[in-house]
Amino acid sequence: MVTPSLIYMTPIILEDLSDETLDTILSLHPKDRATYYEKMAKNYYPNIKPETDEFNSLIEAYNSSFYVEKLYRTNKFFNEKFTVVYTETGLVRNAICDLFFADDDLITH
Repeated sequence: MVTPSLIYMTPIILEDLSDETLDTILSLHPKDRATYYEKMAKNYYPNIKPETDEFNSLIEAYNSSFYVEKLYRTNKFFNEKFTVVYTETGLVRNAICDLFFADDDLITH
């Protein structure tokens, strides 16, 4: 079994995670998964206080991003027709239909 404990210690791009690691994280008990995301949020966003709505939104964004990544990898149509843009903090920033994708979509604003 892969231990995902050190993933939040360095920059993380979701597409770089192995399928096994992604599955391990998503199969954690919901409380354990939330704790995992909290550690990531505290590491990458230290100025956001844990007791705030912004921090809770960040945890939800992590949970959603990991599930979007799993869907992107496993759904042929999503994978073939969309381009996903990632942050270096483990989040999905955008999923763009390839009909409308432009190189400037990769620029971080």
